[in-house]
This record gives sequence, structure tokens and C-alpha cells, in this order.
Amino acid sequence: MTGRESGILITEDIFRSDWVFLLLIVPVLLYLLVSTVDKYSLTRIIKIVFSNKFSSSKYRMITPGTEFFQMMLGILSLISISTWLYFLELYFDLHFFGLSDYRLWLFNLLLAVLAIAFRYVINKTVALISRSQDSFSEYFFNISRSYKLMGISLMIFNFFISYMVSISDKYLVYISLLFVSILVLLRVIRFFYIFMKRRFSLFYMILYLCALEIFPVLLLIKYLKGQV
Repeated sequence: MTGRESGILITEDIFRSDWVFLLLIVPVLLYLLVSTVDKYSLTRIIKIVFSNKFSSSKYRMITPGTEFFQMMLGILSLISISTWLYFLELYFDLHFFGLSDYRLWLFNLLLAVLAIAFRYVINKTVALISRSQDSFSEYFFNISRSYKLMGISLMIFNFFISYMVSISDKYLVYISLLFVSILVLLRVIRFFYIFMKRRFSLFYMILYLCALEIFPVLLLIKYLKGQV
């Protein structure tokens, strides 16, 4: 499989090498395990992401503590998102800090973990400052489910990019980018829905959006301009 439309030659064994196949199959095994419990089914996650009413109802029913199957979904998402980023880097010929192969994938994994940890810390900090823990807890609940839906979906896209030779890499890459963009947009819309119904401070809304949605994107764009 090659990045023919971008003029970049990518050898087939990169996408289909043993270590990449392992990254493709582990999320599938995790999903087969998690999907045996209806509470964590894909249908339920989709309803949470796309339905404000259903999401708010399920948030009220969550219990404290870390659930094993939610943790499994989190691991699945980290692996799938990191692998998808690796495929994008191959397609667009991006090599951060001169890394390649599994080292580049590990860099993506580290980046994803740090991004989630950073978002969690900012979420908790702003919640404490604004004394709106319930609002931010509900929003973080939605962020978590959005990431998991993204991880499950990218698990499928990753398999297609690696093994579906009947569809061009170009279409698969850009369709997956469009899908991720839609999920991010829905997350921002949900943010406004959650906080506006509680008459939340506009100042803190702008502060939060700048810190976690706008500023990281600006940093990424600036970095990519230096790479392309």
C-alpha cells in the first residue's frame, strides 16, 4: 500500500509488519472482551456521544471508582489513536525528532497519555477554581466516552488503511480525519450545552476552551508548518 496520491512511496511491509499487526489486533481483542457486557457496548457509547439527554442520564447513574472495562476501553483507545497517528505520519511523511518505526509509535503513545493527563489536570483545576465540580465532571464524562468512540472507530480505520487495498489510502486517511474532526466538534458543542444550561461563567468557559481546545491546536499547526 502506498501514499500514491501524495507522491510519497510507502512500502507495504511498514503497514503490514508484525509489530504493526500486533497494534491492530490487540484493540480488537480488547473490544471483543468489553463488548460482552451490554453496559459498555458500542451502541451505548454512540448514544452517549450523540444524545445530550441520554448522556446526562447515564452520567447521573455512574458510580465512583475505576471500572475494569472502562479501563480496557481506555487502553484500546490509546493504542488505536497512537497507531492512527503513526499512519498519518507515514502518509504525510512526518518524522518527529527523527523518530521512525516503533519509536515513533511510542512517541505518539506518550503524547496521547500526556494530552489526556493534561486535560484531566486542567479540568480539575478549573473546576476547583470555579467551584463547578459537577459541571466539569459531566463534561469530562463526555470527553472520556468521546475518546473511546474515537478509539473504537479508529481501530476499524487502522485495519482498512493496512489491509483494504481496494480503497485508496487517500480516501481512508481523509475520511478518518473528517470523522475525528466531527467528534471534536460534537465535544465542543456538548461543552456549551452542559455549561450554558447551568448558567456558567462566560469567563471560565472561554478560559477552558482556550486552554484545552484552541491553544493545543495552534501549537500543533505551528509545529507542523515547520515539518512540512
